[in-house]
Amino acid sequence: MRYSFVFSAIALFLAVPAVAAPPAVPDTPFIQEYRDFFTLDGRAGDVRALAVDGKNRVWAATAAGIYALKDGKTFTAMQTEEEAGPSFSAAAAPDGRVWIGAWNGLYHTTDKGTLEKVPAIQEPIGAVAASRSCIAAQGPQGLWLNRHGIWTKHTGTWANSAAALAFESDEIFWSATAHGVYRFNHAVPVRHLYSGDELLASEETAVAVAGDGTIWCGGMGGIDVYKDGSRIQSYTSREGLPNSDVRALAFHPDGTLWVCTALGAARLKDNQWSLRHGMRWLPSDDTRAVAFDKDGTAWVATAKGISAIRRRTMTLAEKADYYYDILLKRKVRDPWIVGISRLLTPGDVESSVHEDEDNDGEFTNHYMVMELFRHLVTGDPVALERAWKARDTMEQFQTITGTSGFIARTFVPVEWDSPENINPNRFHDRNRSYTAREIAEKQIRDPRMKCVEERWRLSADGKHLWKGDTSSDEMCGHFFGYFFFHEYGAKTEAEKKQVGDLAGRVMDYLMEGGFNWKDIDGESTRWGVWSPEHLLKNGDWRSERAINATELLAYLKITAHVTGNPKYEEAYRQLINDHGYLEYARAPKSMDPSDHTEIDTSLLVLILPALMTLEKDEAIREVYKEGLYQLFNQTKDQASPFYNFICAAYGVEDFDPEPCVKYLRDSPLDLIMWTVDQRQREDLNLVRWPELDKWQVDRLLPADERFTMRWDKNPYEAVAGDGGHRESTGVHWLLPYWMGRYFGFIEGAAD
Repeated sequence: MRYSFVFSAIALFLAVPAVAAPPAVPDTPFIQEYRDFFTLDGRAGDVRALAVDGKNRVWAATAAGIYALKDGKTFTAMQTEEEAGPSFSAAAAPDGRVWIGAWNGLYHTTDKGTLEKVPAIQEPIGAVAASRSCIAAQGPQGLWLNRHGIWTKHTGTWANSAAALAFESDEIFWSATAHGVYRFNHAVPVRHLYSGDELLASEETAVAVAGDGTIWCGGMGGIDVYKDGSRIQSYTSREGLPNSDVRALAFHPDGTLWVCTALGAARLKDNQWSLRHGMRWLPSDDTRAVAFDKDGTAWVATAKGISAIRRRTMTLAEKADYYYDILLKRKVRDPWIVGISRLLTPGDVESSVHEDEDNDGEFTNHYMVMELFRHLVTGDPVALERAWKARDTMEQFQTITGTSGFIARTFVPVEWDSPENINPNRFHDRNRSYTAREIAEKQIRDPRMKCVEERWRLSADGKHLWKGDTSSDEMCGHFFGYFFFHEYGAKTEAEKKQVGDLAGRVMDYLMEGGFNWKDIDGESTRWGVWSPEHLLKNGDWRSERAINATELLAYLKITAHVTGNPKYEEAYRQLINDHGYLEYARAPKSMDPSDHTEIDTSLLVLILPALMTLEKDEAIREVYKEGLYQLFNQTKDQASPFYNFICAAYGVEDFDPEPCVKYLRDSPLDLIMWTVDQRQREDLNLVRWPELDKWQVDRLLPADERFTMRWDKNPYEAVAGDGGHRESTGVHWLLPYWMGRYFGFIEGAAD
């Protein structure tokens, strides 16, 4: 089918397509969790139990003795060398004291923050608990009870391998042992849960009493819940428990159940499970105990120290300010390139240094567009000023190559190639040579492979090194920037001409190469191929046929709009009428699992807004709308605010912004790229979907249980992150947030 066109050289007036917008989500305050780590030296890092006293001091029972946090910064040893040794348990009493079981007896804290030892008990104590009228302490040699200030020892036929005690009432308590759970009335065992029809497993390590009086017992195998003497519920992976190796149970003051497991701290609230694991939340997944202070902070004992998982109330607007501050402090390098930074010491943001990435140009354009939307929403002139800095840097991405229109992937100071460079990871993909054998190895499975020996070139002024072999990712990012800056950043005709001149140079260079992106070696770059000769006549480009055809139509449409030059519209027409490129735009994202990649999704959302906005022929625009829906229907369940907000703003109806706003709320304040490994979670299945070449999990996890997101990454990946060696810019969050504000999906925070 041939399409007729009516084209005017007069710049089209930009209007976001009219779509029935859903009601805006209010920016109501929410609870934001974050953490602090506390490291204890040597064997003290092996923390077994924690408790908080009446003055909000945290006490720790460790392999090296009893420690206390008094200054809010450092845990201090509280015993003499003669007394210090393995400690096993800790419990807060209603009177404000903390009781701690150790290798040589039982200790309690004082109002002054000191320790006193119980003279009567000179034997190991493995579990302790306290009510208003009774204190219970149990160890391998028997059970000790204190009533009215008098300690008495009791022995009997019960098991003394107690790992936890919990009071049901002032006189009745439960003991979790390696041989079942006992219910004691004072010193008399009145019930013993042991058999398979009573417990998931008899080796119990945890017991807790909920506010409603239910008894929760945990061990290897999961959790059993008792009420009025009968088991009413069990929790295993089938019921959503992420790990069934349960070590401790405790109820937060807000009613949330915390479960310490071999794979982090699981929580159950409103019948929904969540998990805190990995270095984003814990110094070790081997968790042993949890205690809560008056502020609601959860203090988690692990095999390698303590994590304080804190809570603060935030709005999305406050969170945006928080991320933006990080961005300006650590993510902008001269002249105004925004990129991920390297942490020379993993997890230590004070060791942050800049480094290059393949797609610095693309992601700086993301930043630039974010500043434009921030300016549109807030009117802040500084946002527009910074967007201009990024735009001028994009100009330099082109001029630094010394060509008429080629653009660099990135550029860096020439000093980065120095042996004195403090960051050995800077200057990725150094120049190198390839042997014929190496080239054959690479091309045997992928004949398109280009073995680039000279990626980095010296700039004409000798001050920078710029990186070539620029990809379609970069092109989509730059044209995304040209389009939005022309509409929202450039205020005068002279400013708009600046944008048009740059886009025109880049497009002319691409057209001179026959719609292939020729590097300065005269050959197409690895991924810079859009010509009909390659896409339509070379079977090795079959996977990229639809998306690359759609990309090229967008590049031409944008250039025609920002320059007003009809030659780009004519080329656009020719690709549609003579080569059928429009039909590929009807379904631009491959449905083949072996071709699936989130990179395609992330690029399509950059270019479809321009096609949906600038195309005024309804028949053609309807095709683009089909493509937009095809993309949306594949990705909507990811609840990506970036994907879904753009799709909804530019043509998709029946869109629910709530899951996207949930992502924004759930996203951790910590932008460090910690490794998150889901493979040991028992509540998930490993699958080869939606991508075939890596393990993924079978359901979308909340943002705070995933790796630090970037939109060209697969949110279902079972293992992702880089061990805390890098920190994100936060633009992946800030861009959709400000878009959501502008398009009316998110309300501003109430004053």
